[in-house]
Formats: sequence, C-alpha cells, structure tokens
Amino acid sequence: MKITILGTAAATSMPLAFCNCTVCKKARLLGGKNFRKRASAVINDELLIDLGPDSVNACSMYGIDNGSIKYLLQTHSHSDHFDAGHFVTRMSAYAVKDLTHLSIICSAGTADDMNHMIKENEDIDLCSKKWMEDLNYDLRLIKHGDNIEVDGYKIIAIDSRHDTNIESMIYIIAQEDKYVLYGTDLLELTDEAWEILGRYKFDAVFFDQTYGAGYNAGGHLDADMVNEYVSRMKVSGMIGARTLVFATHISHEGNDIHEAMETMAAANGYHIAYDGMSIEI
Repeated sequence: MKITILGTAAATSMPLAFCNCTVCKKARLLGGKNFRKRASAVINDELLIDLGPDSVNACSMYGIDNGSIKYLLQTHSHSDHFDAGHFVTRMSAYAVKDLTHLSIICSAGTADDMNHMIKENEDIDLCSKKWMEDLNYDLRLIKHGDNIEVDGYKIIAIDSRHDTNIESMIYIIAQEDKYVLYGTDLLELTDEAWEILGRYKFDAVFFDQTYGAGYNAGGHLDADMVNEYVSRMKVSGMIGARTLVFATHISHEGNDIHEAMETMAAANGYHIAYDGMSIEI
C-alpha cells in the first residue's frame, strides 16, 4: 500500500496568510517542509481522503492523476476538508471528458452538509440518482462502527467527536493485510473507539496534532494528547516496532517549525508528516 500525504496543515495553510507570529515568520523564511497545504492524503494513487481546497493542485504537484481517482473517503465536510467547487467540475458544463467513476464514502451528516455546500455552487443534489448517473458517482453512507468493503479496501468508521452535528469520522483503511489509521480532526477517542481500535495492529498511523504541547483551543488533539495516544497504542500492541507513526493537521498554535517539531516528536516515538511525503507499507 502506497500512502501519499498531499497536505499537513490545519484549517488554513501554513504559514497563515496574515500572521506574523514567530512560527509563521520562520516558516516563510525557511520554506521547504514548513510550507503546509491543508490536510489530505491519497492511497495507491486512487483513494483520496478528503477533497479539500488544496488536494487537486497537490495531486498534480506530486505526480498523481486526479482524473484516475476512484474513491473519495470524506472525514467530514468542513471547508478545509471538502471543496464543493472541485466536485461540481464533474458536470458536463465544465467540458470534463472521460470521467472515472467515483465512489464517495462518508457519514449521512457529512453528506447532507456537503449537499448544502454543493448547491451553493450548482443546482446539484448529491443524493439524487439522476445526478449520480450524470456525474458518474455513487454514494455510500457509513456510520460509527461500520465495516464496509469497496473493491478490495476495507473501511472502518470511528466517531472523531470533532463535530457531532455532521457525524465527523476518522477511518481505518485496510487492504489485504495492511492497516492504516487516518485520524485527523480528532477531538477524542471514546472507550468504544478504543475498543474498535484494539482489534487491529497498524502498519501506519496518522494523528491530528493541530496544537502544540501545553496548548489546546478545542476540537482537536495537541502534542501532549498525541504522545498519550501513541503510548497507549504501543502498550496495547496496536502499534509495533515497525509501525510508521506520524502527526499531521498542524497549525501554528503552540507548534513550531518542522525541524523542531520533528525532534520533539522523535523523542516520543513518532514523526511529523510533511507535504509530498510518500510511504510504502
């Protein structure tokens, strides 16, 4: 399984457009891994996790053919993770050619909110059979605890508690004997979530680290919580010696430039993801 990280920033790109904090100033000066697009990822060049505002350009930058994406696994519908403007270009009015069939997988609450966002751009009903045929996609709704299979991929949904109104999710994605946990926009793992996770041994884990150590403005994990979660997963055997563990979805709030964050993370048994990073498991 190949995993390409398209973006690693939180709600806005890094550095922030108008911010002159120390972290943003250093990021502008240093560039490289300190430049972060909004978080998304793609598996095997065909399964996109979150159709965010930066995902399309990121695919082009990293040699991934957007036109060949077959599956969209949507964690939730916040505007940094779903861009309706990208989706509506599947319409014939945009002169799109040779559409690859797209299977969209998300919660009912997320689908409903995505539908509102899409209708602000075009008169398209995401849940309508007519539009599914016209735009060549299907929609599979998933809820917490569900385990579904799509063309050789197994998808397990877990409530992220990030936004209960739209039923935001994190996901376990499996193919053959490889298991990945993609956990951005994660507020907390409930006891029930831990029980589900405890059934698996992971080859790669990605955790939300929106905030740095000692700082948390809500809605997401911080570095201290990531340390706690990684340690718990190691003790329980979910993370082994060969598991690749990364933090992503990074803001300037309490965090630092990439090199400094990587040093701190490595001391705690994980690493900091960066845009364009590609791993094979």
